[in-house]
Amino acid sequence: MTTRARLVPLGLVILLATGGALIATNVVVRTGRAEAPAGWQPLLLSHPSEVRAAPRVAVGSAEDLRELDEIVARQARSAVPAERIAYWTGSTSPARWNEILLQAVREARTNPVRVSRTLALLNAAMYDAIIAACDAKLAHRRSAPAERDSRIRLLAPPDELSSHASVDAAIAAAAVAVLGAIYPDRASEFERQAEELIQVRLAAGTHTASDLAAGTEIGQKVGAMAVARAGGDNAGVVWQGEIAAQPGGWMPARPFLNDQPTEPLAGTWRTWLLRNGSDLRPGPPPAYLSPEWQAEADEVVRVNQRLTDDQVRIARFWADGAGTDTPPGHWMRIAIELSGRDRLSSADAARLFAHLAIAQADAFIACWDAKFAYLSGRPAGLIPGFASTIITPNFPSYISGHATLSGASSVVLAAFFPSDAAWLTKQAEEAALSRLYGGIHWRSDNEVGLQVGRQIGVLAVARAAGDGALR
Repeated sequence: MTTRARLVPLGLVILLATGGALIATNVVVRTGRAEAPAGWQPLLLSHPSEVRAAPRVAVGSAEDLRELDEIVARQARSAVPAERIAYWTGSTSPARWNEILLQAVREARTNPVRVSRTLALLNAAMYDAIIAACDAKLAHRRSAPAERDSRIRLLAPPDELSSHASVDAAIAAAAVAVLGAIYPDRASEFERQAEELIQVRLAAGTHTASDLAAGTEIGQKVGAMAVARAGGDNAGVVWQGEIAAQPGGWMPARPFLNDQPTEPLAGTWRTWLLRNGSDLRPGPPPAYLSPEWQAEADEVVRVNQRLTDDQVRIARFWADGAGTDTPPGHWMRIAIELSGRDRLSSADAARLFAHLAIAQADAFIACWDAKFAYLSGRPAGLIPGFASTIITPNFPSYISGHATLSGASSVVLAAFFPSDAAWLTKQAEEAALSRLYGGIHWRSDNEVGLQVGRQIGVLAVARAAGDGALR
C-alpha cells in the first residue's frame, strides 16, 4: 500500500529571555512521512515495541471474512448515525479527547495546577499510544476493510500504513485510562465515548474488530503507564504546613480566609523537562517597602484607577477562573484551533499537544516552587484599601502562573506555527499584562514569569526537534 507523505513546514525564531537579553534560537520542527512516529522518542515507554500488539486474525482467514461480513451488515443497517461518524472523524482524536477533558475541567471546577498535570498525563499517553500503534503497523501491514472488500464503503479516512492497531482505538484506550483515574466519577462516560468511537470505526469501513482490539490493547498498556506515573509524581502528598505572617508576605484573604492555599506542594511534583521544580527558580522579588516595591505598588494603584474598557476586557478575557478551561486549557484550546486550521494529522497533533502540555505542567511546577519559596504578598493584601478588579487567587504572588504558563505555551506553539509567532508572542504578553490590569499581580511577577516560561518552552521545542521528526 502506498503511504502519503505529509510535509507541513513548521518553525520559529524562539526568543529566550535570559539575563535581560533576548537570544534568538532558530529551531525548525517538521512533520515527516507516515512512518516517522515509530521513531519518535516516547514520554512514557522505553521503546514502542514493548507494547507491540500482533494481529489477532490473519487476513483471508475464516475469522477475517466473518469480520468483513459484520462490517457489511453494520453499514446495511446504518448502525451508527452519520453525525456521530462525522463527530469522531471530522477532527483528530487527540483534539477530541482534549475537548472531552476540558469539559470535565469546567464541570468539576478543577484548579489550573491540576489541569496542567492532567493535560500532560493525557497527552503524553496519547502521544506514546500513537508511537506504539505506528510501530505495530510497520511490523504488520494490512489494508483497510474497504480497500479489501468491494462490498464495504469507506465512510472516513483510514489509518496510514496499515489498518492493524487502530490509532484512534489506541488513543481512546489511553485517554480513558488517564481520565478515568483523574475523574473516577466520570469513568463510565469516558468508556461510553470510547466504545462509540470503536463502533464508528467499524461502521466507517476503516478497521475490523481485531484491528480495533489491537489498538485498544496498546492504548490500555500505555494508559496504565501514565496512571502509574501519576501515582508517583508527588501530587497526592497532603500539605501539613502553615503560612507564618511576615512583613510583605502572603496570607490567605477573603474569600479564601479559612481555606488551605491552592496546591502548596506543586513545586515538588515530578517534572517532565526540568530536573526538578527549583531548576529555574528566579531571584527574589523586590523587597517589601523598597523603592522598587513602592514603584510597582504605585503602578498597580494607578493602572487600576484608570482602567480603560479594553484593559477591563483583557483582564476578564484572560481571567480563566473556576468553571472555565483555566489558563492551561485556554492555551490548549488555541493549539486545537491552530491544528484544525492547518489540518494536522493525528500524529502531528499529538506531538504538538504533548510537548505543549509537558511544557505547561513544568511551567506550573516551576512557578509554584517560586511562589512558595518566596511567599510574596499580593497587591490586595499589602496596599491599604486596594481591591482587585478580578478575584485575587489563593496562593502567593511571585511569580505569575498565567505569565509563566503563557511564556511556555507561546514558545511551543510558535515553533509549530511560525507564521503565527508574532501573534502568539503578543497573546502571551497580553495574558501576563492582564494580571496587572486585574490588580492581582505586580509587574515583576509577570515579567519574570514570562522569562521562566519561555525557558521551559525552549526545552520542550528542543525535545520535539530531537524526536526523529526533524528533516
